[in-house]
Amino acid sequence: MNVSQIITGAINKGACVQSSKATDWKSLVWLFFSPQGREFCRDNNYPSIELFRSMKQYVEPYGVFVENPVEKCNEDIALIGESDNILHYDGVDKAYKVILMHGARAKIYIRNYSVVRIENISGSYEIINVDKTGEALI
Repeated sequence: MNVSQIITGAINKGACVQSSKATDWKSLVWLFFSPQGREFCRDNNYPSIELFRSMKQYVEPYGVFVENPVEKCNEDIALIGESDNILHYDGVDKAYKVILMHGARAKIYIRNYSVVRIENISGSYEIINVDKTGEALI
């Protein structure tokens, strides 16, 4: 599996031709986290879990974890497939993105005025607003 095959599949499903600008795994993941990318993936349930499994080793360095339970702090992250995950967000450095797909589950702890945007595409989550100052955008 390579990046161009994934992009071709997305374009065949109606993704913008501009998607072809993704030429490596890093740019593909950047596209996935973009507002348009999240919307396309949500609306088309794309990529499939099988496709994610085939690219797992290539996308994990960029924050996309496939059926791999993680505990992370202050990172944009995509959790894909059956797994239980713990995420912590603390502070105002940026608004973070969390994508849940294909059955991923997450406990998301927010505090200290952190802002987290959650894109739930067939996953589940629980928000724990530790000090009642965090904000989850759903």
